[in-house]
Amino acid sequence: MYPVYLLEDDLQQQAIYQQIIANTIMINEFAMTLTCAASDTETLLAAIKDQQRGLFFLDMEIEDNRQAGLEVATKIRQMMPFAQIVFITTHEELTLLTLERKIAPLDYILKDQAMAEIKRQLIDDLLLAEKQNEAAAYHRENLFSYKIGPRFFSLPLKEVVYLYTEKENPGHINLLAVTRKVTFPGNLNALETQYPMLFRCDKSYLVNLSNIANYDSKTRSLSFIDGSEAKVSFRKSRELVAKLKQMM
Repeated sequence: MYPVYLLEDDLQQQAIYQQIIANTIMINEFAMTLTCAASDTETLLAAIKDQQRGLFFLDMEIEDNRQAGLEVATKIRQMMPFAQIVFITTHEELTLLTLERKIAPLDYILKDQAMAEIKRQLIDDLLLAEKQNEAAAYHRENLFSYKIGPRFFSLPLKEVVYLYTEKENPGHINLLAVTRKVTFPGNLNALETQYPMLFRCDKSYLVNLSNIANYDSKTRSLSFIDGSEAKVSFRKSRELVAKLKQMM
């Protein structure tokens, strides 16, 4: 589910926005969920955790800080380059600061409008976010992405040969691809779920079946187009043979 976050310190307004967001998601059957509705910035930032995507509705002014939402948006953009950010504010004059800080918000919703207009904009932003997510999902199906420090990298999925882990370097993934070989922080179980088109041939290997050159079922040894090899566990061997037959 695609996470949606709300930051609003007026609890009455927060409840109204929550209801609009929840109803829009339910009626349209979007693959979204309102993950967090917070009245302070600390709670919101704590709820993000290791997410790489999300839609944020941010009140610009929290308590006496007119730029609290702007400050949070700057942190979100650093942590999550592809986040979708919508400001809900009475301070239209602060919109120029979002340009200076390169936040690139999806929308601004001004609070001094009638609630019917605010509701329409909230719904429109949810619809727009869903359309953008669908387009991005189609694009992501053909890409493999990873993160090293604050930077994100992508390459065509067809170039991935395999991913593997080493006992001496826990918490890290080694990527062997046609055009590169890199190591990045990660978890093989999470990548197996994220990229179901890759095959888990062993507890330490996640391979691209499209880049296999040969499989010796007797020695349970996989050979790849670059000449490298990987072992297949006994319990995965039969499943691998079945998948290779399907590809013939």
